[in-house]
Amino acid sequence: MFESDENKGVIVLFSFLIGGLVGAGLALLLAPQSGKKTRRQIVDLADDVKDYASDYAKKLKEKIS
Repeated sequence: MFESDENKGVIVLFSFLIGGLVGAGLALLLAPQSGKKTRRQIVDLADDVKDYASDYAKKLKEKIS
């Protein structure tokens, strides 16, 4: 209803991030392992999500320009 092309990109980004967080949470619950290894995986996942979001934001800015 109020979606513009710019808003669709933001919606996709947030959907991806929320999906990633839900998936990570389920993975932690369903595949128990040592706390040290789990913390390392969380840090790695957070780094990956940060990199993806940064790249996506750059691409979105280029499209808008």
